[in-house]
Amino acid sequence: MQELMRHIAHSPFWMAFVGAHFIVYSVPAWAIVFVRFAKGRMGRGERVLFAMLAGALLLEAVQLFADGFSFSGDNTWGIPRYFGVFAPLLWIWAAFALSRAWCAGNGGPARIAVRCAIVVGIAWVLVFQNVSALRGFYCSGARHDAVVAARRIAPVIQADYKGPARQAVRKTTLAEYCSTRRPVVFGDFSAAAWMVRGQSEGALQGKGLCPYEDDYLFIRVGSGYGGQNVIDSRKYDYVCSVRGGLGTEWRLFRRKRVLVDVFGPRN
Repeated sequence: MQELMRHIAHSPFWMAFVGAHFIVYSVPAWAIVFVRFAKGRMGRGERVLFAMLAGALLLEAVQLFADGFSFSGDNTWGIPRYFGVFAPLLWIWAAFALSRAWCAGNGGPARIAVRCAIVVGIAWVLVFQNVSALRGFYCSGARHDAVVAARRIAPVIQADYKGPARQAVRKTTLAEYCSTRRPVVFGDFSAAAWMVRGQSEGALQGKGLCPYEDDYLFIRVGSGYGGQNVIDSRKYDYVCSVRGGLGTEWRLFRRKRVLVDVFGPRN
């Protein structure tokens, strides 16, 4: 499956219709769909279900086309997020095949062997394709490093921040989902903003898509942030440093604010 996924990962078309739907389930499900369609075994309800799935996939593809995305290249970024939400509709055919296999035969050793194989297969998918993958995702690598650092810096931000809990003016953007919550904390994986229940910059870090200025900038030393490797001391004050889950150093910077004299300019 991993070898197949490597080939699919370079094709927007195959990623949209196979890879985005969890390949362990999607490959047998599509095979069953085509076999049942070719043999004319689809009932009315099944045809309605397939029409719903096909319509949803088509509408998503049209939306991406309208946004200028091309399925002819090798750019597959974001496709699993967009097309994967329809996966449960496709998995119904995989579940149908498992149910038929579970009840196949007239009992005896053959049925027991089939059921044992199904249980082992589901256990393998659960442990090695889900639990192990999630453990690696959250307990090692760059994300783990960022999450641990964010957890350690959150109390510092909460104690340091003296501003309002909400933005004074609500702004919108078509590119990101933004709230009015503060503090606004920019940093890898948006982890620090999440820990303090504030506002992050969104998925495209360093692209200026968040409509608000950051209150804090939380960066990993050595890798920079959004193309920034040098922090402008005219805009930010250094607050403190913490260590991430991999032992790397992270630094917190507070944006400087221009204080306005409410009494006007002084002579």
